[in-house]
Amino acid sequence: MHEKNHKTTEQTDSALSPATNPSWRFGELPAAELMPHLQRYLLAQDAKANWQLVWLNNNGRPVIGLLPRMSWSVYFNIAENQSPDEQSANYKVIRHCRDIETTNNVDNSNVITTAYMSYAEWQNSLTTYSQAYETETDDGTSTTDITENPNYHHGLIGFISYDIAAHELSPAANIELAAQPCAVLGHYDIYLSPKENSKTGWQLTVNTTANSSDKTIDDVWSDKAVVALISYLDRLDQKLSDTCLIRKHLESSTPAPLILQARWHKHDYQQAFDRTQDYLQQGDCYQINLTQEWRGRLSHKTSNTQSISNLIDYLPMLYRNTQAPFAGYLSVNSMHDSTITPDIPTNPFELLSCSPELFFTFKKDTSTGKHHIITKPIKGTMPRGATIEQDNSYKNQLSDSEKDRAENVMIVDLLRNDLGKYAKIGSVKVPQLFAIESFSNVHHMVSTITAELKENTHPLAVLFGSLPAGSITGTPKKRAVEIIAELETTPRGAYCGTMGFMNFDGSGQWNVLIRTLQANSNAPANDNLNREKHVSLWAGGGITIASSCDAEYQECLDKVGNLLSVLAQENLSK
Repeated sequence: MHEKNHKTTEQTDSALSPATNPSWRFGELPAAELMPHLQRYLLAQDAKANWQLVWLNNNGRPVIGLLPRMSWSVYFNIAENQSPDEQSANYKVIRHCRDIETTNNVDNSNVITTAYMSYAEWQNSLTTYSQAYETETDDGTSTTDITENPNYHHGLIGFISYDIAAHELSPAANIELAAQPCAVLGHYDIYLSPKENSKTGWQLTVNTTANSSDKTIDDVWSDKAVVALISYLDRLDQKLSDTCLIRKHLESSTPAPLILQARWHKHDYQQAFDRTQDYLQQGDCYQINLTQEWRGRLSHKTSNTQSISNLIDYLPMLYRNTQAPFAGYLSVNSMHDSTITPDIPTNPFELLSCSPELFFTFKKDTSTGKHHIITKPIKGTMPRGATIEQDNSYKNQLSDSEKDRAENVMIVDLLRNDLGKYAKIGSVKVPQLFAIESFSNVHHMVSTITAELKENTHPLAVLFGSLPAGSITGTPKKRAVEIIAELETTPRGAYCGTMGFMNFDGSGQWNVLIRTLQANSNAPANDNLNREKHVSLWAGGGITIASSCDAEYQECLDKVGNLLSVLAQENLSK
């Protein structure tokens, strides 16, 4: 059971929270193991609540967002019979607000609005929203030490897809966007994080700000939604505390094997590779990141009691296998009722990432107020060896590879140029080139770039302006995304976009969405019988004029082979 220490205060411009937040042990389950239980249980308690669950591993500093105060789901605007203003806007932005102060009826406090806007307008609206909270949450306890990596403490969490960023980078190329959310962000003022000074347990944080300055701490923790949430978590904690029960549940809840098939055969990849070489030899690009897709289906056969086969059910197995530092999971639109909001997409979408790659870390210097940025592009891959000797041999081959070093330095130069638009003159540095980092199935070559942002440059502008990441496009970036769209012939969706968080003080961390699965349903919202989700997983690598087709094709298999095996439940007993 949780403990809570009430303390009334007259604070009006800072975050309010009890001295001791409610906490639970949840059967000692780590985050990836807890997430399926948590999502299933919360949805069962209140299916109409905006349970937009999101988990970020955040390089070992996990956070679980539960109930966003505001969420933005962005879709490419393809609707007909619109006004001229709506037709001229590229995107349909659905905002879901959880704020009991906006309505007299608590039960109808979820306010949903739709706006049509450009990418720049959406970005500006997010920046304005964040700045409104920046000073209100600056109470001296939530800022980030410049020497440490940031934790989530109050801000935005979500993802931005490759498709939307590539489309905006080259609008004239008419790059296709997948029929799914192309971006989702939420203001998570209610979230779980590891309990302080404890190796186990999760604590609940509920933030409020000067927008609710008339509330005492007792008011915050008496909010109807918070009271209900705490009761749900109490009951889930009790349920998971029965170790015998949880063991039986884990044994019986193994999801069905999920078989993904390559969309391309080897000769299809060869044709795309050869065409890539043509572009490289013609001088269109120096490097192009060519990727390929594996596809499958999740069955959604339902009974009177439970739906089965969701992507989240595979999260525990995938994370155990990869231990990916920038892993994450997000689901959206599972709660919308089409009878209430018929114009809002109701098809559930899931994003599950086992990414090893950092895109950006944003840090705020508490003494100066300045923002600093770190990016660590990956370019260069070798498989892990079956023995220590073979493993070290592969690592040394990668370290000594002139080809991989050349590819890596191309992307470093591209990112230096990207950051140069936002960085203080002379502050862009490359403290480390060609470091070798080892993961569960591969070794990667990783470089590090740092910079100090110009004054009055918001970190969100850097994030949006640097997408898509250079490591998964090529150089020059604009021409690379055009060639990628032509050769791959199908949208990437969220894959190769970014997922992470941005605190309102401008600190944050974002990954590159590689080793990432997407699941999207195209069935009608009211058709729960035999509904299927289409699942995709991608892999690729940077192609230069010196690349070998066989080696690049094998690199794709090396990158996703372990994920495919886990999903198919091969060697499950080992």
